[in-house]
Amino acid sequence: MQGKWKKFFSYYKPYKKLIVADLFFAFLSAVISILIPYAIKLVTGDYINDVKNNISKILIVVGILVGFLIIEYVAQVFVTYVGHYTGTLMEADLRKELFNHYQKLTFTFYDENKTGQLMSRLTNDLFSLTELYHHGPEDIIISLIKIVGSFVILMFINPTLTLITYALIPFLIIFIYVYNRKMNKIFKLNNSAVFGVPIIEYVKL
Repeated sequence: MQGKWKKFFSYYKPYKKLIVADLFFAFLSAVISILIPYAIKLVTGDYINDVKNNISKILIVVGILVGFLIIEYVAQVFVTYVGHYTGTLMEADLRKELFNHYQKLTFTFYDENKTGQLMSRLTNDLFSLTELYHHGPEDIIISLIKIVGSFVILMFINPTLTLITYALIPFLIIFIYVYNRKMNKIFKLNNSAVFGVPIIEYVKL
């Protein structure tokens, strides 16, 4: 199992700087997405009842809110562009490695396997794998920040309702885990390589 993970993470090494930058902006986008609703809550919930005395505070919060929206937009554009660009580079590396592996196989292998199945390994399957490579770390960071950050902010607003809401999360995790295992079995059967193993094992040299 360690060998598989080592192989998996080895494709990140040539693009460390791009990955770090991408994850930083993903983190920034997630934090701002939590702060924006809180800023709106300050204006519409706390300051709107006494506009005359809080007009300066409202203007400050609105200015900060506009700044947040601009930063979030830039961060999302960066994550979308750099993330997909990095994924494309990693996909190219995977295709080169798999193509080099194909060249080492015998003529008997090609007599026994269809060309269409082999080409599918270089296109559809690798595309799905590279989507995991560049979306996986982003989604993990964004999800953790939103879950933890939302919990902290909501605890200041209404602790009781927050605890009731978050008490449902363990049940959701169990539900997702059970059905994810079932989906993985079907996915492996549907996307097995010509040797009957997942593509991540097949590309090993």
